[in-house]
Amino acid sequence: MSPFSRFAHYFIAVARCGSLRRAAEQLHISASAINRQILQAEEAFGTPLFERLPEGLRMTTAGELLYDNLLRWQKEFRQTRQNLMSCRG
Repeated sequence: MSPFSRFAHYFIAVARCGSLRRAAEQLHISASAINRQILQAEEAFGTPLFERLPEGLRMTTAGELLYDNLLRWQKEFRQTRQNLMSCRG
């Protein structure tokens, strides 16, 4: 199981889909579960991560910054895992 956080998976899915409902369908969970995670993160960061629009969600500047950093973190984690596995011999 990946230690990559649940929030990170949810956030990336919403950012890519532009919709809580579509992200929820993709992840096989409820849209309300994703929404709770997003709202908690916005409260913790003190800034909105998405603009709520009639046609869906669009990342704010803060959301774009977080998205870029999460993708980098995900890539670096995969590389670290590969390096650790190669050390096992």
